[in-house]
Amino acid sequence: MTDRPGLLLTSKQAFILEDPPEGDQAQTETYLITGSATTSPLSAAAVGNAAAESPFFELLASQTETAITIHLGLLTTLLVAVPSLPAAAIANKCIDLYTRYVLGAFPLCHEATIRATASRFLIPLSASENHAENRALVSLCFLADSEHERIGAFRSITLLTALCAAVSCVVPETLLPSKHIVAPLFLRASRETLRIYEDYDLEHPDSSSLGIRHFFSSAIQSATGLYGAAFHFLNQAGLVAMKMRLYDERSLKGLDPVEETLLRNTFWQLYVCDQTALVMKGRPVVIHEPLFETEFTVQTHSQTAVPLLLHDEYSNGIRLEESLSTGFHIICRLWTMAARVIRGMELLSGKKAPDAVIIDMERRSDAVARLSAVYFEVITLSSELPATSAAGLLDDSSPNSYHRDADQHLLEILQRQRTSYLLTLYSIKAFVLNTAIHCNMPEVVGMNAEPMTLFMKQIELANDFLHSLESVPFVHLQTEGEHCSEKIRRIGSVLLKITHDATDEVVKTRANQCAERLVDMLARLNSKASDILVQQMDL
Repeated sequence: MTDRPGLLLTSKQAFILEDPPEGDQAQTETYLITGSATTSPLSAAAVGNAAAESPFFELLASQTETAITIHLGLLTTLLVAVPSLPAAAIANKCIDLYTRYVLGAFPLCHEATIRATASRFLIPLSASENHAENRALVSLCFLADSEHERIGAFRSITLLTALCAAVSCVVPETLLPSKHIVAPLFLRASRETLRIYEDYDLEHPDSSSLGIRHFFSSAIQSATGLYGAAFHFLNQAGLVAMKMRLYDERSLKGLDPVEETLLRNTFWQLYVCDQTALVMKGRPVVIHEPLFETEFTVQTHSQTAVPLLLHDEYSNGIRLEESLSTGFHIICRLWTMAARVIRGMELLSGKKAPDAVIIDMERRSDAVARLSAVYFEVITLSSELPATSAAGLLDDSSPNSYHRDADQHLLEILQRQRTSYLLTLYSIKAFVLNTAIHCNMPEVVGMNAEPMTLFMKQIELANDFLHSLESVPFVHLQTEGEHCSEKIRRIGSVLLKITHDATDEVVKTRANQCAERLVDMLARLNSKASDILVQQMDL
């Protein structure tokens, strides 16, 4: 038994073994050596020591050969699947759709860099279909002068293909006709490439480590409607963010401005995902303040923030990008305050307490009053979103219609964010009321305990949510993906419970009518969650 076991990573699982296999199998399997950051052959500190040991260089060469094989397979299958479009054109279309419809909050990648990656890696193959010649062309994409550059190349192509997978899984066919063909190709290539350097990535994460896993989660959830694998990647991204202590502003000091902005953006995106999970349940959270090892000091905006999207020199895009960030943090506050109210009601009612918590009436009354105040802030946090206030930026300062079109494109991104805000606000109202009823604390939301009154209020909020769905462009709902569908399903389930519990026929009828409209919306969205709700209604 050797004292340096190797870690074999296959497409399915990892095994500890004594020695890597020899021969052709090394071409298709990826090997990493376990150990500390200082002993890993992928560690910058160990590269010098590795120079004296040729097996290490053979290992690194094997990893690059594996990446070349994966990437050549992607380019070949894309060429066969969509012969009318170059691979780079497909990727740039996905980037366009990401910035216009999918990002929803703010970017998790640097547009100029991700487009440069598409140009570097998504090259046309030789018309001769000569495998050796095409492999030689692809190998040029992975040329690197150092191990740092080699890992950078792996990360770049993994991030690009993960973004393309997420976008092609989420957007409708009207925006990307080839989505069902290209989505699995991008996702498989991205996941296989990540496996090459996954151990190193977990030990030495950067912004791409978080973004890639976030995109994987979105792609898998949208493509399958199943949450197990999707939540695994999302929670893994959260664990990496916790390891990096991104909740502490000091962790971001001294970084490259682009990297700092990406890390800050991605942390807040993951944070709001976990706040959403606290409200909607369904998965354990990772980024939770009681688990922080230091104070929660990370700022919403950086002093050295840089734009992440491309803007021409006459565009107001930089100001609009700032508005996009401001709007996101309004949505973040909504989920955070809603989570606080729901958690507070659960603790006061004993629903989530490990032991029964008995407090006197005066203290309980004070606690209820505080929760009511937070809830009141939630429902009144509708100060003008940037999507409306930014309209004033479209003035005559742009010298021609081309530049005004660029600004209009950015305003459409803000309008897409406004859709997220409306769905968040109206779904939160319904979720908080449902928790208040479940915890027997309707006074928190200003209601009494009369069942008929509560039923009618639940139906009213469900109708408000439905009206918000019908008031926005349908393509926005489609690009919200399963997040929108899950909100619809949850509120629809509440309505179905009312039809079962209520004794008044008018209440039953109104609840059922609203539920049917929500089911119709799910059917239009072609949601994976719609089958579940239809089965519940026994239609």
